[in-house]
Amino acid sequence: MKSSRPDGWRGVQPREQQIKAALYKVLQDFAEVERVFLIIKAQKEY
Repeated sequence: MKSSRPDGWRGVQPREQQIKAALYKVLQDFAEVERVFLIIKAQKEY
């Protein structure tokens, strides 16, 4: 996650999609990507 995320990604749709794409490569499940993405977005250290 930390290697895939661009700076200032919160609230910027193309950057958020980049993170979701990286998650999908690992998880291979759209529903799980959305679930995990919400957790990541809530974390301040990411």
